Amino acid sequence: MKLNFIKKSILLLAFSLAIVSCDTDDQTGESQLTVANTTANISLEFANPVIFYEANGDMTYDYTVSLSEIQIVDIKLYIAQVGGTADADDLEMTSSIVIPAGYTTGNGSITVFADEEIEGDETAVIQIGDVRTANAAMTPVTVNINIVDYVFCTWNLEGIDTYGDGWNGAAIRLTADGVETDYSVDAASNLWDIAVPVGANYSFEFISGDWDGEIEYTLTGPDGTVYADASYPAVGVITSGVSACD
Repeated sequence: MKLNFIKKSILLLAFSLAIVSCDTDDQTGESQLTVANTTANISLEFANPVIFYEANGDMTYDYTVSLSEIQIVDIKLYIAQVGGTADADDLEMTSSIVIPAGYTTGNGSITVFADEEIEGDETAVIQIGDVRTANAAMTPVTVNINIVDYVFCTWNLEGIDTYGDGWNGAAIRLTADGVETDYSVDAASNLWDIAVPVGANYSFEFISGDWDGEIEYTLTGPDGTVYADASYPAVGVITSGVSACD
């Protein structure tokens, strides 16, 4: 009787272990994870086409790539300039965006640079995403950028300090469309070529310092008009108007 009881107990234990082993995932065999049918959407944080004015300085344009649902593999998008006359001196951009598995967004940007070279208007055509994008459906987005050249007039300023120790706080101040720039001699003399954007409202004025009796300046406009003063120059506006080169 006791022997039969032991045999039955052993059989019952073996049966229980078999059930547990069938219910436990041993992490082997075929994976149940599948690649989702996700869509990549590109959201621009700027108006397209872009009209960029070099006179306003460098600008960066941002955008976001979003997946319609989480993916179990990385999603990589490529970005490239596919047309236009601009080159690497004019702009730079994110070359690729990787959205890691388990995430749904990635970010990119395009930066356009301003310069003071007269080179005419330029263009750039940027494509975000292309046929190389795997594991996600998407429609590439084309960004058209028009770069408006920085057209300016050049003024010449010569400043002299007769004592040779600088202007001691005095300056010639240019205000162009509300932006102020001061030019001040730091030793015996300085020369400046000053660019004023065409069409800007501008003014040049003399700002007094501690030893104005030592100061001389000559300001020459793009049309050749000369404005000069010396030994206690008159404080205030020297000349003003709307910038034109003739």
